[in-house]
Amino acid sequence: MQNEQKTEQILESLGGLQKAVAPDFFYTRLLGRMQREAEPVKEKIFLLRPAFITAALSLVLIINVFSLVKLDRPSGNRQYNQTNKPATIESFAEAYDMNSVTVYE
Repeated sequence: MQNEQKTEQILESLGGLQKAVAPDFFYTRLLGRMQREAEPVKEKIFLLRPAFITAALSLVLIINVFSLVKLDRPSGNRQYNQTNKPATIESFAEAYDMNSVTVYE
């Protein structure tokens, strides 16, 4: 008898229940969150990081400065062939070793 009363009490209390209502824009936010989590996270490319770009540009600048300093310094071991004769095609070919016979000729 006591069980029947308890059961009746529970069923009567369920009579006043209403359907649960979600807050405004709940489904939109839920869908947005699910789509963000479903997309793979893109990692930054290593070459686009500011530290790498700064290091690379510094290295290029150092190489350029070193090259300019090295090229501006006159070297004493260079000997130029100074003659009064004008340069000809034959002298050019001889200087660049282009006067040798090729296989195709």
